[in-house]
Amino acid sequence: MHKPGGFTLLEVVVVMAIIAIMTALAAPGIIGLIQSNSVASNVNTFMADIRFARSEAVRRGGAVVMCRSDDPEAAAPTCGTGSGPGNNGWVSGWIIFEDRDGSQNYTSAGDQAQLLKVQGPIVNLDSIVEASSTKFQFTATGRMKNLTSATSLQFGSNMPNTRQRVVCVNGSGRVRIAGDGTASCSAATDQ
Repeated sequence: MHKPGGFTLLEVVVVMAIIAIMTALAAPGIIGLIQSNSVASNVNTFMADIRFARSEAVRRGGAVVMCRSDDPEAAAPTCGTGSGPGNNGWVSGWIIFEDRDGSQNYTSAGDQAQLLKVQGPIVNLDSIVEASSTKFQFTATGRMKNLTSATSLQFGSNMPNTRQRVVCVNGSGRVRIAGDGTASCSAATDQ
């Protein structure tokens, strides 16, 4: 006797049900992993750019500014004046420039400033919101020109606290990660 090969309809339905259950259990973990990686990547990019601006100020012996821009990829990018599109802060992007005339603003026409770096909009993160400063200006010593511009930034404010990150920038120009969304920048370590 020859036995026919293949699967019965019942076997196929059972396997599909098992796959559906496993997918439903794994989906939240995968979404959390994607969000955590997105926050980590953007925090690292921001911190690298702060360090770049600070080191360029020391190297060039003058003021270098990193500011939030509402349209950093424009032909003539400028520093943003408000909270950016949708009040999402730094996700609109930023620019770094050498501020030769001391205006703390970059304009391409008639300005002595030299554009050093442009960071386009962050598309995989909902917000990067600062506590106080939309602009960081570094002196030739690598310190902040205005000590009150020391601030904290919260990355991913619409995510669960465990996936958020708080980044601190102190008056000496140093940047660090304070922790998750419940952390804060302490006055003792950030002066």
